[in-house]
Amino acid sequence: MGTGTNVQKKLIAVHDLDIPWRPADLEQRAGRIIRQGNENKNVQIFRYVTKGTFDAYSYQTLENKQRFISQIMTSKTPARKCQDVDQQALTYSEIKALCTGDERIKEKLMLENDVKELRVLAAEHKNTVYEMEDRISRFPEQEKRLVSILDALHTDREALRKLPIDPERKLPVFKITIGDVEYTDRKEAAKALEAAALAVKFADTPVKIGSFQGFDLSVTMHSNLMGGGMSATLHGAAVHSTKLIESFAHNLNRIEAALYNIDSRIERTQGDLAKLRVDHAEAQKIVAEPFPQQVELEAKEDRLKTVTDELNQAAIEAKKNAPKREKTCYFERAKMKRDAMRIAKQPKKSKTKGQDKKKPGLE
Repeated sequence: MGTGTNVQKKLIAVHDLDIPWRPADLEQRAGRIIRQGNENKNVQIFRYVTKGTFDAYSYQTLENKQRFISQIMTSKTPARKCQDVDQQALTYSEIKALCTGDERIKEKLMLENDVKELRVLAAEHKNTVYEMEDRISRFPEQEKRLVSILDALHTDREALRKLPIDPERKLPVFKITIGDVEYTDRKEAAKALEAAALAVKFADTPVKIGSFQGFDLSVTMHSNLMGGGMSATLHGAAVHSTKLIESFAHNLNRIEAALYNIDSRIERTQGDLAKLRVDHAEAQKIVAEPFPQQVELEAKEDRLKTVTDELNQAAIEAKKNAPKREKTCYFERAKMKRDAMRIAKQPKKSKTKGQDKKKPGLE
């Protein structure tokens, strides 16, 4: 029973005599009887299979397809990947062996699937090892760079701690130099900063315009290729950058934040360094460990070779023991062909009713 069948109220039993090709078809059949509105509280589903036939392979195919669908629709599998079910092309001898009940054919098919999956996992493990080896090779340079940045940030923080503190703002006393003029008034400093920034003519080239709290201050006008806009950079032992906006009064706050939030940068850099070292240790561990299922793969490859050799030998023996067909020599076949052609060319004699009877009165 397929889509559209509407006898759900009276059904008490369903008998599946054949095996569909899709799990949805089997579910559709069961859905005709297991559904709301059925007047029977208990129902039965009978599925018939014949031992030693193609039925086992068909149900195995259904199982593989349903497993693939379940991996997609649910999260009950720990696997990070799921693959579609490949069509297994059976030879005529394998189909014949399935129908005769040779269990080695089923074992061969299962081994082929297992070996294929294990080889994919082995290849993925090898690729992971290559990736980890590459990560290990880059580790010394990355660690050195982060340690250097961390040391530079600590140096700049010590320089900031030596500056006089504004009791109201609880920040270093405001002081900025634009060109050769030192400003302590924020409004005047904002105007001077705007004039100096807008005077920059060359794109993507840092231009020094002064200093802030003892750190050299440069401005860069970015081309459209680099995203456009302008940025300011403070140069100490480390580099502290921020993007400039249209309001230069707020740009002073952005420059201060780029420098005064140095504690957060130190914390982030320490976290990056710690993570890099943890990843390095994990990479070394992965490289040192062999493929965890290597023994299983080798055992199944050996078993697959043995079963394949046995089946090939059985096919050879079956061919030897098969009854031989009678053979005719070339000349006999040629003579038979000529006789057949000669008979085909002979004119057919047409007989009419009463043709052989003589008409009365005519001699």
